[in-house]
Amino acid sequence: MTDRANSSLNPPAGAGAGRSGVTLGADQLEQIRRLVAVGRASSVDEYVAAAVAERLERDRSLTELQDLFERKGHAPSAEHLAWAREVLGVDDRDGEGRA
Repeated sequence: MTDRANSSLNPPAGAGAGRSGVTLGADQLEQIRRLVAVGRASSVDEYVAAAVAERLERDRSLTELQDLFERKGHAPSAEHLAWAREVLGVDDRDGEGRA
């Protein structure tokens, strides 16, 4: 996916929503269109916006967690990480959820 918008993660205060062009692979776009057709999303734009919102929330949460560990001066133990991966269903290799 290619983002043609301003890459700033912190736009100026008061900056309104704008339009951004993204490039999706043909297979991804077709899958999203099928989901829209069966009512899983109201539009391709809505589907992509929801996916982006979910990813931004995950990244925000991970940043908060990292900040917490930095303030405490230590990282989580291997046992804590294993527990979290199990509870969240996150794969060790790539950090993505299991299907």
